[in-house]
Amino acid sequence: MSDIFRDPDAGYAAVLVILLPVVIIGIGELEERLRQRDSPLRGPVGIVRTWVLPLFAVWALMSVLFPAGDADVVISLVATALVAAGGAAALAALAIVIERIRTRPREGRRSVPRLLLAFPRIIVILTILWLIIAGVWNVDLSAALTALGVTSLVVSFALQDTLGGIASGFTLLADQPFQPGDWIEADGVEGQVIDTNWRSTRIQTRDGDLVVVPNGKLAGATITNFDEPARLHRVVVPVQVAYVNSPTDAKEMLLAAARSTPGVLAEPPPNAVVVQIDDPLMGYEVHLWIDDYSIRPRVSSDFGSLVWYHSHRRGVPLPSPAQDLYLWDGERTAADERRDHASILRGLRASTLFEQLSDDELDQLAAGVEAARFARGETVLGPDDDGLVLLEHGAAQLELHLDTQNSVSVLDLSDGDVVSPIGRSETRGHELVMKAIDDCDVLVIPSSSAGGVISRSPALNGALDQLTTGRRRRVQRVLRRVDQQRAAEQVEALGLSATPDDPESADAPGSDDEQEATS
Repeated sequence: MSDIFRDPDAGYAAVLVILLPVVIIGIGELEERLRQRDSPLRGPVGIVRTWVLPLFAVWALMSVLFPAGDADVVISLVATALVAAGGAAALAALAIVIERIRTRPREGRRSVPRLLLAFPRIIVILTILWLIIAGVWNVDLSAALTALGVTSLVVSFALQDTLGGIASGFTLLADQPFQPGDWIEADGVEGQVIDTNWRSTRIQTRDGDLVVVPNGKLAGATITNFDEPARLHRVVVPVQVAYVNSPTDAKEMLLAAARSTPGVLAEPPPNAVVVQIDDPLMGYEVHLWIDDYSIRPRVSSDFGSLVWYHSHRRGVPLPSPAQDLYLWDGERTAADERRDHASILRGLRASTLFEQLSDDELDQLAAGVEAARFARGETVLGPDDDGLVLLEHGAAQLELHLDTQNSVSVLDLSDGDVVSPIGRSETRGHELVMKAIDDCDVLVIPSSSAGGVISRSPALNGALDQLTTGRRRRVQRVLRRVDQQRAAEQVEALGLSATPDDPESADAPGSDDEQEATS
């Protein structure tokens, strides 16, 4: 019995037989704990328990039990399987770490390129191959490496352009002048970066075409990144205005159009500068700030459209064709473009709200009316405005702004509808605005003209009050629907069953709608 403990091989085998099952049981318990936690590490641990430990036991026992030279091939095969299993476990664990690095939020920092994330896997695979060839099978790799060096020299001359592209790809990855999703301009190509691989970079242009640019060209080109260091981008739009306009009036008109353009940021504010002074025109540059380079063409187009509308509404004419020679009379031109009294009266009579007014009252009401034209998407009347707005031609709607990004339609408006502003106190602090759906021609009736007529006409006062009351009720119903929808979303998020709506809070069918239609 004492000879057994003095034999080192027998003691090694006894320790292996006793210790290995304990390790296997411990690894199995660890795997079960990871399974209960739904941990991705369960896969690598399972490989260690199922393959690495049993193969290690077989290899260790065969190395002890069989003399040297008797079963070298079998032992080498088992050792090869052992190294391959250990490598598979290492690659599985490395894949989990790489995925966490790739998917974790960067908080404004650049993401790690995929090519760099592939390097650890390549190193692990080369290490496994080296262990199997040189460590297990005892193959001398010095001669092979010498031959490989000569072969690499020949191949490098044959594939110098391809290898140069690959080296350029590594240079781009190290410098990181852009990343997927950035808008760039390089080598005469402007577009959004789709991907960068070993040889080339794929860029999608605004036309929807995919341009593949070799990394060798990008490495030597000047690259403009429109999304770095920040997504803030300035759009410069040149505009020409007639020389007869003062720079103050022209700048106010241009800035009003800029502030009304969708997508233009309020901070930094838009700016207008004079760049040319030359009769019969003056040149301006309007600077618009956006935070998404992809909308730059649309912003420029929308701004150009709004300049025309604001120019006509504010009486700031744009330059006429240079080949037309005429004597311009500003007062006469303004008088010709101003709506006459008769046409304004026809516009007022087109509304059923003013049918009950006498001719004298209509004359007094029309005295202060101003005609205006609004483009699609512009705000015609806001809660801070004053007076009444008569929609003469076009389509509009009352829109309730719940926050800076969400709004809901309250009422569609058509020809002849009259709108009065409703303050924020009636809408829980939200803005109720009249927004143009199509190009609209409106008559703006200031409170100075409407107040006196309304006070002397009880019928008009009552009809206008009934109209405003009906629209307030519409706003309240919309707000109740929004509250019910948000409550239902919260209940659904908590996983509770929704209860039926309170019948008393439900809208009475047709009650307010019929009253407003009647008014």
